[in-house]
Amino acid sequence: MMADQARVKVLLQQFADGNISQLEYMELMGVFKLNGNDDDVFAAMDEVWKNIHTEENYTDKDTEYFYQHLIGQDQFKVLKTKPVARKLWSRIAVAAAVLLIFSTAGYLIDARYFSDTPARIANTAKDIPAGKNSAVLTLSDGKVIDLNTTPAGAVLSESGMQVVKAKDGQLVYRVQSGATGNVGQQALNTISTPKGGQYQVNLPDGTRVWLNAASSMKFPVQFSRKERRILLNGEAYFEVAKDKLHPFVVETAKQAVEVLGTHFNISGYASDELTRTTLLEGSVHVLDLERNSAALTLKPGQQSEMISGRWKVSEVNAEEAVAWKNGTFLFTGQSLEEIMKQVERWYDVDVVFEDKALRKQAFRGTISRFKNISQLLQVLESTGSVHFKVDGRRIRAMQ
Repeated sequence: MMADQARVKVLLQQFADGNISQLEYMELMGVFKLNGNDDDVFAAMDEVWKNIHTEENYTDKDTEYFYQHLIGQDQFKVLKTKPVARKLWSRIAVAAAVLLIFSTAGYLIDARYFSDTPARIANTAKDIPAGKNSAVLTLSDGKVIDLNTTPAGAVLSESGMQVVKAKDGQLVYRVQSGATGNVGQQALNTISTPKGGQYQVNLPDGTRVWLNAASSMKFPVQFSRKERRILLNGEAYFEVAKDKLHPFVVETAKQAVEVLGTHFNISGYASDELTRTTLLEGSVHVLDLERNSAALTLKPGQQSEMISGRWKVSEVNAEEAVAWKNGTFLFTGQSLEEIMKQVERWYDVDVVFEDKALRKQAFRGTISRFKNISQLLQVLESTGSVHFKVDGRRIRAMQ
């Protein structure tokens, strides 16, 4: 049932090292194919991982590395039943293929391998590349800095702070030597990503922020003595530096989230009716700013959704909410309308539905965010439930 365990170990190590060949990758995928008794197959895989983990001292981050990168490969297979949630190793096995589900039919469909060659989407004269690190920084005096053209290592001086563009493209705020007092507390900076852009910022307190496409964040150059408050429009993932004396507050158009030190994701685009907060670790309080109602308290693995003043809290796989930050489109039953909103923002395109019924069509699946748009559309077309025509940066979805 399983390939030789030593051989599997070699293939996994080659994949982790980034030197696996196409044939070896296909061999590894063959190990993961589900056949026979599912429980027996998964039990065997768990045993293999246990042995590798023991001998090579892998961590949870290493297993997540395998998972994220395996699911970035565009290989498809047929399953006649919906996948069952299992341990991470089992997630890796399932993720050996990029899975697309047409939810109204209730089963996974299509069985083909998609190469890196451009897909044959109707009227695609010129393919559209994926988004990239791109942002502009607006200083307190109104000066606009294009971070795309600013060289790595460049240093700006702003109200007692040094603003450095690091070699890896991050924007880092550091207290300037000799700066004292509240010099930067009234100075506000704004970082904005366009459609097709994303960016990472290290705030003065050590908090790290990842901004998704078409998002903006306004923040003081130096936080006040009372709290650390920033304003967000769009989506961002936060790793907040711990500081019990100074709460960190993220304010969107409809809600405020208060934390002391934690990891969480907020999707709060002003153009969307829904504001979603997902907690990965720590604790957060979520307040409805429109009605000033009592705050909700989220625990790790919980997600709050607010729409039209109503709250919904549910248990979720929090990693799904930050798949975008890890370079992945991850669809877990979202409607095509929700999916195409992500596509619009990341590829800087406009999507038109010629058939309104398609908006509610639900999909499951995953693909790298760094594929050209034709490859993503090909994935969705492979279900047979939707077809696309591309004219410049305008995409039409039809039956």
